[in-house]
Amino acid sequence: MTINKNLRDLRQISGMTQEEVASRVGLTRQAISSYESGRTEPDLDMLVRLAGLYQADVSDILYGSSHAQRKLHTVRGIAAAVFAAVLLLLFFASALLLFMNTCLPVPMGVPAPVTDPSMEQLIKTRFALHDVRNVLLGISQAVSKVGCLILAVLLAGLKNLPSLKKCLLTALVYVLCAAACTIPFGAFDPIYRYADYVLALLCILPPALLLLLWRVVLGLLKNRRANAEETRPQK
Repeated sequence: MTINKNLRDLRQISGMTQEEVASRVGLTRQAISSYESGRTEPDLDMLVRLAGLYQADVSDILYGSSHAQRKLHTVRGIAAAVFAAVLLLLFFASALLLFMNTCLPVPMGVPAPVTDPSMEQLIKTRFALHDVRNVLLGISQAVSKVGCLILAVLLAGLKNLPSLKKCLLTALVYVLCAAACTIPFGAFDPIYRYADYVLALLCILPPALLLLLWRVVLGLLKNRRANAEETRPQK
């Protein structure tokens, strides 16, 4: 990891904006932005001052080895893995349903009991594929629930939470990607249209929305503790 990314991570972990950092170390916001974008690098004196401001070591800036950085990267990695797994499972489940309804449709008016061997085999194949789809959807829901639960626990242990704006943006991207993995298939489905695809989408959204709500609650609790410490009389 490069110095500029380490500087950005440490600033985000400390909960400060570029303007706040600039005012604390006697630089302009543009200079801090230049450090974090990699256009320029701070000299040794500035590295020491930034490390002190972020309550880190110079080695944390150079090599990115601080405990807070590792926790932040862990949260990001788990979130990316969970969301990617859910989206892939949704995509394959939607593609499988579309394949069943376009390539293996059961003609209307099939008498019961089925006596045609080919029709019987077709129905068995559809049932088998439908079971596979249900397994994919079940796994996607389990991954969503367990993954969001793990993220909720990790968020509670972070000293400085990810910004609410970034969390909202991540949630929006996740919802849009999940919709892209399900709803478009309904436009080509001659049997179910959008119904089953929208249902699959709705089943995986609640854990993510609850996780976002948990981030809001943690932010409120953090602000309340900070206000209580500021108003506490000093001995």
